[in-house]
Amino acid sequence: MPLGPRPFPAMDQSLHIALVTPFSWSIPAAVNCHVADLARELKALGHRPVIVTSSDDPSELARTKALFQRTRGRLVELLEEYRSGCPPHDLLLPTTGEGPLSRAAGIPVVPVGYSFPVRLNGGVASLGLPVDVTSRLEKLMIGGGFDLVHVHEPLAPSLSFTALREARSPVVGSFHLTPVGVAAYEMGQSVLERFFSRLDARVVTFPHGRTLMDELYPGEYQVVSCGTSLSLEALAPSVGAGASSRASGDGFSGSAGHGGGRTALHVYRGDARRSYRALMRALLADFPADIDTLVVALHRPSAERWVPRTVPRRLRDRVTLREFDGADDLAGLYGSADVVILPYLGGEWLCASLAEAAVSGRPFVGPELPPVVEQLATGARGAVFSPATSGSLAAAVDRATNVVHVEAGLLKTASASSGAAASAADLPTMPAVAARLAAIYRQTIAATVPKDRATARTVASGASLHVRGIGAQSTRKRVRQGVLGRTRADWINADLHVHSEFSKDCVSSVESIIATAREIGLGALAIADHNEIEGAFLARELAQGDPFIIVAEEVKTSEGEVIGLFLREAIPRGLTFDQTLSLIKEQDGLVYVPHPFDALRTTPSYRTLVDNLHRIDVIEIYNAKVALSSFNLSAERFAAKYNIVAGAGSDAHVLQALGTAMLHMPRFHDAPSFLAALWEADIIARRKNLLYLQSLKLLQTTLDRVLPED
Repeated sequence: MPLGPRPFPAMDQSLHIALVTPFSWSIPAAVNCHVADLARELKALGHRPVIVTSSDDPSELARTKALFQRTRGRLVELLEEYRSGCPPHDLLLPTTGEGPLSRAAGIPVVPVGYSFPVRLNGGVASLGLPVDVTSRLEKLMIGGGFDLVHVHEPLAPSLSFTALREARSPVVGSFHLTPVGVAAYEMGQSVLERFFSRLDARVVTFPHGRTLMDELYPGEYQVVSCGTSLSLEALAPSVGAGASSRASGDGFSGSAGHGGGRTALHVYRGDARRSYRALMRALLADFPADIDTLVVALHRPSAERWVPRTVPRRLRDRVTLREFDGADDLAGLYGSADVVILPYLGGEWLCASLAEAAVSGRPFVGPELPPVVEQLATGARGAVFSPATSGSLAAAVDRATNVVHVEAGLLKTASASSGAAASAADLPTMPAVAARLAAIYRQTIAATVPKDRATARTVASGASLHVRGIGAQSTRKRVRQGVLGRTRADWINADLHVHSEFSKDCVSSVESIIATAREIGLGALAIADHNEIEGAFLARELAQGDPFIIVAEEVKTSEGEVIGLFLREAIPRGLTFDQTLSLIKEQDGLVYVPHPFDALRTTPSYRTLVDNLHRIDVIEIYNAKVALSSFNLSAERFAAKYNIVAGAGSDAHVLQALGTAMLHMPRFHDAPSFLAALWEADIIARRKNLLYLQSLKLLQTTLDRVLPED
């Protein structure tokens, strides 16, 4: 099924959102659980989320092949049906028992490739690395038709980073600052900072994270908690029905429960073996006198993958192990606890545990790390300890439980009181988090897609010059052959980037350019000489409308080159990008950005282009003269992402290059009709050998310097 252009959503319409996680979906990870919970809530709000991930499960890899197979892959067809309102096809749903999202949730989970284990700080994280996923992600980003892409840990070397590069939609990035993320952000700063500007909105999950990120990558960040799916209604002073004691026959010991006395709760999730061992050592050294029992809640998938050590013999009378699967089971354990011991060494689950403690209303003790300290500064009940100091945990529990004792009456009625209900909106529940993020999505789309471009999508968003297998006919073949079925009398071929002898690096006369254009069937061309406009005026006078001449100028600004189309007078070189665009607009001209991501030339920065989206009319997504096709591909992504109409030009400096890149488009007669016609245009690429064309240019422009005069 071909994927046609789709207008951007109105404020009251549902959003089609890609949620990209860097970690393997089959591995218990805090980011994965957050993404799963967020997807459920977004669906409840009426949106259409799609989770994009990697996997190391064989059954999931079989789904990958079925979705992305070059000739029979059904990805685009199935996502189009889902986007239009149909329930997701079975092929889009995850394998039963794999990952934190069940098939019953009805949310597509698209695995795009393998994940690889990465060892860091004594733990293991499985990441989807951009080794075999780039082409699949490109197909997904083009064929998925997403309104927005939300990437998690976007600058870590993972699937998220690849999605950031390949996105054809506005991008929101969430920095969870997991150990893997922090290590990548610090070590790769010099390389990654140039990709940072591709994020259209940035989110951190705790306030100090904004300070940490701003030191590495200065920018604007919004603080949105990772949230928790722990339900206020499910909290009760009893063990959840699904929670169970770990049998001693499994290598664990501990009582099934204790009656009376104070109970502390510690949750074991992910690869927490190192943190768990440190906690056991602290308890052996000085078990808190103010608690009678420590309940260790073992997340069953985590404990099966990363088996924790047995409880030390001296602690078996005071430590109970219980297993749980989901939030409902865990809610019962929180309901029975008097104090919560957060992950002893911090780690990726720290913020999730803080959110659970806040929603449950239970006091907590945690390591002296910024998220914990900030939570206490808001008035939350609890205390901090130093993992490196003996007896620090016991002292922290003593301080926290003394607060509990003084305010016991308040705590026992908190979950049912009207005061708690009044402040429920301030708690980091997933419905509140999802509503906040949905508002950020709307703001991001509104800020990056001007209203005058929101009614249709540029051809660059629905087709790629570099990807096959999307639509009835591969785009590459269609581009090479021209536009079949559109050879009507009112359609012409136009080359929007041509130089004449009025450019210092070109000797092609205006007369010869016009003659060649007529010979190859060009109906229009833009004469865009370097910092000069006289050649365009002369061409318009000589051509007499055949071909139609667009008076243009390629202006060298202090930040790179930009072309003004339909100009009335020349624009001086050397001004700032902002000043040059203002002068073009003052003439009612159109702003055309040539070869915007050609790394071998001076070009405006990504940030400069984004800041001027409202004034850029055309992006040149195909320049026949660039040395690497990836430069054109980057321009194509940019045009599709921000829905800027696509242009193409030969950048001809010799007659043989004329028409090597053209647009097949409706005939036009002025700037407004030209811009309207561009939205229907197709690109025709007839590229010739670049070395051949450059050699011709070199010979033609230097012969007069090396040959003797007569």
